Amino acid sequence: MTPEQTLENLKSFVQAEHEAGQQKLVETWQKPLPTKLQSGVTQLIKKIKIEDKHNLILTLGDRNSRFREGDMICLHQGDALDAPFVRQATIEAEYDGEWLVRAFDFNADKVREVVGDCYADPDGMDLKPFFDTALSDIASSKIGMEVILPLLGGQLDAGHIYADNYDDAADYAEEQGLNEDQIDATGKGVAAQYLTCIQGPPGTGKTKVISLIAKLLVDDGRCVLLTSHTHMAINNALNQIKKQGVPVIKVGAAGCTKGLNEGVRRFDQGSDWEDRPDRGYVIGATPFATCTSRLENFEFDTVIFDEASQVTVPLAVMAMRKARRYVFVGDHKQLPPVVLSKSVLDDNCYSVFSQLIAGNEKTSVRLTQTYRLNHDLSRWPSQQYYENRLESVGANSKRMFTLSKPDKHADVLSKEHSFVYLKSPGINSKGDSEEEANLVVDIVCTALDAGLPPEEIGIVTPYRNKAKRIRNGLTAKLGMHTAKKIVADTVERMQGQEREMVILSLCSTDLQFLQAVAAFFFQPERLNVAITRPMTKLILIGPELPPDFLNADPMNKSQNKNLIKNVEAYRSLIHSAYHVD
Repeated sequence: MTPEQTLENLKSFVQAEHEAGQQKLVETWQKPLPTKLQSGVTQLIKKIKIEDKHNLILTLGDRNSRFREGDMICLHQGDALDAPFVRQATIEAEYDGEWLVRAFDFNADKVREVVGDCYADPDGMDLKPFFDTALSDIASSKIGMEVILPLLGGQLDAGHIYADNYDDAADYAEEQGLNEDQIDATGKGVAAQYLTCIQGPPGTGKTKVISLIAKLLVDDGRCVLLTSHTHMAINNALNQIKKQGVPVIKVGAAGCTKGLNEGVRRFDQGSDWEDRPDRGYVIGATPFATCTSRLENFEFDTVIFDEASQVTVPLAVMAMRKARRYVFVGDHKQLPPVVLSKSVLDDNCYSVFSQLIAGNEKTSVRLTQTYRLNHDLSRWPSQQYYENRLESVGANSKRMFTLSKPDKHADVLSKEHSFVYLKSPGINSKGDSEEEANLVVDIVCTALDAGLPPEEIGIVTPYRNKAKRIRNGLTAKLGMHTAKKIVADTVERMQGQEREMVILSLCSTDLQFLQAVAAFFFQPERLNVAITRPMTKLILIGPELPPDFLNADPMNKSQNKNLIKNVEAYRSLIHSAYHVD
C-alpha cells in the first residue's frame, strides 16, 4: 500500500470513528430520562458544591449508576442534549455518596442557579482535531512520508538490527537475570533500526523488559517517549523505569498521577522540567500531549508504546511522528482497541500492534514464560491462545492456593483445584443478578475469614452495574475500608493486574439476552484477560449453554463463524474446570 493510500485509509477511519462517537452520545442523551435512570446510564444528583474554580463535589441520589472514576460527564436539569450547564467534567474520585468532579471550564454562576435535582450523563471530547493535526503533520513531513506511512503500509523493510548494539543490550539483560525471550526482546528493542514488536502474554514480564530497554537507550544518550492509551499503563511503566535510576517524569494534568510513585515527578508541560538533562531521559505522556503545548516542541529518538494492542493506528501515529524508531509492547490476544464504527467480530486489524507484528517477524519477539499463573491456570490459555508455548515458570509455577479450612464453600476454595466452575444461580438474568452478587460476596467473605488478604482478591464481571452491585455488597458486609482493597470491576480495569484469587462473575443466564450480546460476551480477548489475572485460584461463575444455543435464535439463521468459534471456546473453558454443584 502506498503512503498516499495509507494516509487516506487513516483519514477515513478517523472520520468514521468521529461520526460513530457523536451518534452514540446523541442517542444516549435522547433517551427518556426515567429509562436512563433505571438502567444506570444517568445518575441523579441531589446537591452541587463548588470546591474551587476547577472542582465540584456532587452529592449522589439513591440510584446505582454505571459511572466510575475516570469517566467524563455532563450535568443537566433533565435535557442533556439541549441544556447541559457543565460539559466534559471528569470524575476524579468517588467517596461514600459523593463524587469529586474536575471541570476545567464551567460557569460558576450557572452552577449556583441550579435549584433542586439535576443529572449526570456520559460525555466525551471531540478528539478529531488532534487526529487531523497528526495526519496533516505526517503528510507534510519527511519522517511521515519516508518512515511512518511506508512502515504502516508494509513498504519499509524494518528488519535491520545493529548487531553490536544488540549484543551489548542482550549481554546486559542476561546479567540482570532475564530469560532468553526477554533477552532477545531487550536486544531488539535497543538495536532495531525502525521497529520492534514485543508480544507479552499475561505475567511474562513485559514491563521489566520495557524498563531495561528504556535504561539502555537513556544510557546511550537517547530521549524516549513512553506512551500508551491510558495514564494507568503509562504510570505503571514509569514506576519500573524509575527503579532503573533513569531520569524520568510524567507530563499531563494534575489528575493523571493515579498509581504513579512519588519518586516520579509530574509537570504540566515538558518545558517545566528545568533540570532536564540535555540528552538521555524518559518522558511519559499520552499521544495527545504531542499535539498540545505539553510536548509539541519536543522530539525523541524512540517512542515506546505499552499496552500497544489497545492502541489504534491513528493514535499511534500521533506519537510516532515525534521519533524515527518505535518499540511496541502488547499482546493482540488480549483486549483490542475500542472501535465504535466496527463490529467486535470484524476480522480487520485496527490495533497498531496487530497490524505491525504480522509483517515484521524479524524484529518481533514473543515472551513465552509466565511468572504469574501456576501450571493449572496456564494450561488452557496456552492451548487456546498461544499455540501451547506459554509456560509457567518460577516460584509460582507449582504453588497452590492455600487457606486455613473455610467454614463454607470448601470445594470452591480447596487447594486441590486451581480452577473451579459454578453455574450462575440467577434465572433469566441479563446484565445483573442479585443472587450471583450475593454468592460472590459470600465466597469473598469466607475466603477473608479463612485468612486471604483483601488485597489478593479480584472480581471481574462484564457489566458495570454488576460490578457496582458487588462493591456495594462488599461494603455492606465488610465496611468501606476493607471493601476498597478488593478490586471488583470490568475486564478493561483489570488488564495488567494480578491477584492470588480471581472470581469471574458472568451473571447472564437469559439465553435470548446472551444471543443479543454474544459478540461482546464471548469475545476471546476479553475472556483471555479475565482468566489470566489469578496466580493460584480462578473461580468462574457463568451460564451453562444448551447444545442448540446459537441455533435457538430464529432471527439469525447464518451465524458468524467467529462467533461460533468463540462460543465453543467458552464451552471448552468450562469443560476444563472442576465443577462445583
